Amino acid sequence: MKKSLLASTAALLAIAAPASAAPQPSPGASSCPPGSGFCGDAPQLQPLPAGQPVHAAPPTPTPTPTPASAPLPPLEPPMVVVESPPPPPAMARQETPEPYVYQPPPRAPFESRAREWGMSLHLQGSFFGRGSGGDSAMGGLGAGARFKPTRRFGIEGDLDFSGGKDYLGQSRGETALTFNALFFVNPRSRAQVYLLAGLGWSWAHVTCDATMSCGAPLDQDWRYFGAQIGAGVEGRLNRTFALDADLRGFLRGRTDALATVQPEFTDVSGRTSNTSAGWLLTLGGVVYF
Repeated sequence: MKKSLLASTAALLAIAAPASAAPQPSPGASSCPPGSGFCGDAPQLQPLPAGQPVHAAPPTPTPTPTPASAPLPPLEPPMVVVESPPPPPAMARQETPEPYVYQPPPRAPFESRAREWGMSLHLQGSFFGRGSGGDSAMGGLGAGARFKPTRRFGIEGDLDFSGGKDYLGQSRGETALTFNALFFVNPRSRAQVYLLAGLGWSWAHVTCDATMSCGAPLDQDWRYFGAQIGAGVEGRLNRTFALDADLRGFLRGRTDALATVQPEFTDVSGRTSNTSAGWLLTLGGVVYF
């Protein structure tokens, strides 16, 4: 009995001992439980003088916890704003223009040298009918020199060589020297019309044999003097070179010593003549300087 009483007393003391041994908070000690990091000391209340109103103490602000450092968001490229151009203003209604007709500028007139020399080379054909045998034809070539003291006037000397069958069917070789005066109608144009007139001499060697239709054998030298007149056109390609063509009519007579005893022409009635006529066609070119 006595042992049981002692055991009960010991148990009660064991239970009461911790409660009596727990420390009591002192007036200056903290009222926060152990391990608390955000607890301040309890405010100390001071007695106020009599008659003063009692004001409640402002609440202590709770510090905001600093968040852990987070990664910054990636930078976006700046936005480029492209402004569209303003719409064009409304165009005023225009009347339809009249169709344009191109007119080339007037061509400047050709201007040759006021004074110039020229050298010519040409071909020449003689026309005096088909002849007594129907086979007459003569032609040749020649050269000349030309002097133009003005654009409108000129003087030309030509030396020509021709050959073939004459009007009587005789074989003839002839050399002619002529001098002509030239008058240019339109000297400031590229196509210039000119007139000519002049005098000339010629020397012919005439032969005939039994095989020819001329009749009696013949081997003689004849001389002539005559005049010619004509017209032509000269195309000036530039100030240096020109092409020309003209037609000349001639009339001439024999002047050699045999002309009186052996006339050139005798008709069926017995009349004789030493006068001949025909046409000359000349084609050539002239170099001016």
